Amino acid sequence: MSDNKTFLIINAVPNTDDMPSFQSYLSQIVGIIKQYSGTNMQRFKTVEQIMGQGGIKAIAVFEFPNAQAIKEMYAGPEFNALNDLRKKAYKQEVDLMICGTL
Repeated sequence: MSDNKTFLIINAVPNTDDMPSFQSYLSQIVGIIKQYSGTNMQRFKTVEQIMGQGGIKAIAVFEFPNAQAIKEMYAGPEFNALNDLRKKAYKQEVDLMICGTL
């Protein structure tokens, strides 16, 4: 992956019953991602599911300089300090994937 771009892709189902927690989490996690060199944020919401079981309502994509930066963020104290808030902000565990271009 060293010659290709590296991305963190996040798939999630926000807890719409607790929007204050969701908004608080977003306001904090974006800063942490930027602290670990995440850039070019793109956010998407599911408008209509036309195939599959799905359930994913929110998708975010961040570009990173390499996979190691993502792993350091994931293991870092700032990210892990949000564990309890993340559990309240989302209906199920958030999917995080390190991806590269083909």
